[in-house]
Amino acid sequence: MLMKRFYFLLALAMIAMNGTANVRFTIGELQFWVCDDSKSVYLQKGGNVTGDLYIPQIVNDGDKDYTVVGISTNAFYKQTGLRSVYIPNSVKYIHRAAFYGCTSLTNVTVPNTMEFLDQNVFEDTPWFNAKPDGPVYLGNTFYVYKNSKSMPAGTNIVIQDGTTHIAAGAFKSCANLTGIHIPSSVTSIGDAAFNGCTGLTSVVIPNSAKNLGSSLFYGCTGLTSVTLPNTITFIPKSLFYGCNALSSITIPGTVETIFGSAFYNCTSLTSVNIPNKVKAIDYNAFKGCTSLTDITVPSSVRFIGYDAFLNTAWLNNQPDGIVYAGNVAYTYKGTPSAILTIKEGTTAIASRAFYERSGITVLRLPGSLLYIGNWAFQRCTSLTYVNLPNNLKAIGDYAFNGCTNLTEITFPNSLLQVGADESAVNVFYGTQWYNEQPEGVLYAGPVAIGYKGSFPDDRTVIVKDGTKAIGARGAGTGAYKVILPNSVTTLGPKAFYDSYIKEINIPQSVTSIGYAAFSNTGKLKRIDAYVDPANVAIGDEALIMGMPYLDDYYDKIGYAICFFFTGSDEMDGCVLHVLPGKEESFANAWSWARFKHIVGDLSEGGGITGDVNGDGELSIADITALVDLVMRGATNPRSDVNGDGETSVAGLAPLSVQSYSRSAKLK
Repeated sequence: MLMKRFYFLLALAMIAMNGTANVRFTIGELQFWVCDDSKSVYLQKGGNVTGDLYIPQIVNDGDKDYTVVGISTNAFYKQTGLRSVYIPNSVKYIHRAAFYGCTSLTNVTVPNTMEFLDQNVFEDTPWFNAKPDGPVYLGNTFYVYKNSKSMPAGTNIVIQDGTTHIAAGAFKSCANLTGIHIPSSVTSIGDAAFNGCTGLTSVVIPNSAKNLGSSLFYGCTGLTSVTLPNTITFIPKSLFYGCNALSSITIPGTVETIFGSAFYNCTSLTSVNIPNKVKAIDYNAFKGCTSLTDITVPSSVRFIGYDAFLNTAWLNNQPDGIVYAGNVAYTYKGTPSAILTIKEGTTAIASRAFYERSGITVLRLPGSLLYIGNWAFQRCTSLTYVNLPNNLKAIGDYAFNGCTNLTEITFPNSLLQVGADESAVNVFYGTQWYNEQPEGVLYAGPVAIGYKGSFPDDRTVIVKDGTKAIGARGAGTGAYKVILPNSVTTLGPKAFYDSYIKEINIPQSVTSIGYAAFSNTGKLKRIDAYVDPANVAIGDEALIMGMPYLDDYYDKIGYAICFFFTGSDEMDGCVLHVLPGKEESFANAWSWARFKHIVGDLSEGGGITGDVNGDGELSIADITALVDLVMRGATNPRSDVNGDGETSVAGLAPLSVQSYSRSAKLK
């Protein structure tokens, strides 16, 4: 949890780059924005700041105090009147060019608590210009080796004891650096810290370092040996990209994810043992490792991205047919026969595994299969029928897209995720099966994957009872109101992303809300949440496919921010309605805490009996809505008007009495 929050706070600066945030307020010339925990803020921007700047540790907005934890990208960019800056101990993260070009800035005081310091934060200032060439420290951070071209040949650097952080790009392009000693006090190393250090041959990263940035050793062509800490949980993106002298590597047993291009073009690497905790290997991870003959992939791996092992000796040596990496069907070598049988024991199919294999007409999938990766069978144009096995949990983006002759698909009740980042409809778009589906909510077995045709006049979408999950954009982006049944357990990644939705209920049955489920829903005004927040997995904890979409170590914005609306006004205008007595639980829960308006006014049972259309009133419109449900064989949490456990015409009598005798608004 602490690591997740560390990543999240860093990711929030990415929002500031684009000028959007959920809650902003201004104190004097300083603009702040509230982090997801509703307790911390970033200093987003300074106005016309001159003289001495004392950044406060605590700021107040209305009746609430916030702790200042970070300074955003370009926050004081070229503030030429700024002479000195004093940064409090609460600040742990300072992003790119925050004080760049402050041509009067002569004095800088930073705390010893820094966990992330980006590149070019203080460049082109008198403070930085006055520093001699060589190592520059800021508090307990190694900031940069100034003027890398002045570094003597054969330089060995001993970073001073007590240093806790090595900043992003600290030794970037220091071609004459041949050795580095990193003390055990270092806990984090930023992006590209040793990028382009072509003379560096050996590095030992101490176990104290829990956070490593992406592209850390990118282009270190002389690097032959690296000892990674046994505290890291992932191999960052492009960590050893182009390290063509690296002949061996021990991946720590703590690692769970290997991100994209991590070992791309490590042409001297001969063998790799992937530890048993690894669940995901992303795109191009070992691509171009031409000497890599021995790869051990454990049964724990359930996601392999496209081209992960392309142009390796291991892949080249595989016989024609289906190539397996552990329990994953990775690709097919040669030309497949009309009948493709994937062996029993296979748990996943890799991304693009059978992409554009137009000769496949019959697909036989094993009962052990759990995951089908992105683009796995895209444009398999001869495929006509698919029987998905009973244990299948997730299908990735575009998996059957463009299979033009695919007319019949059998879906298991175990399915919980359709689509990972793109619209779930795209998984089957372009198939005959899709073309033949009726208008309305489109279902892939127990998963609602989108909306087909024109919306009703009120743009209300009622998801049928028995539905277990909502896929990416699974209720249609044009819906204004979505009514979910009490059978839904999973709101998948990007379930309502970028939609026009204004109102929705989250039934008590929901236990999982995927990353970015409500991101960019700028018109959302009301959420009725019948859940206990302690029982709902949020964001990255709710991933099913197992491969995070955003792959920089600090850029996990899509996982933590499930309720990221477009701009502060929209977030302020959305009211979270909960069961009485649950207000404090939501206010103190991760991710839910970002709601400023939490009202405990819901009734037990998942809805207001009689208010079938969910407009907060009992009226003749509810009778019309109930008739519509009965005709379509659908239901919603408020449609059991007479309490017999069914949605039927038997409910019309009490509803007609209620609607004509009561005209007051229901709270």
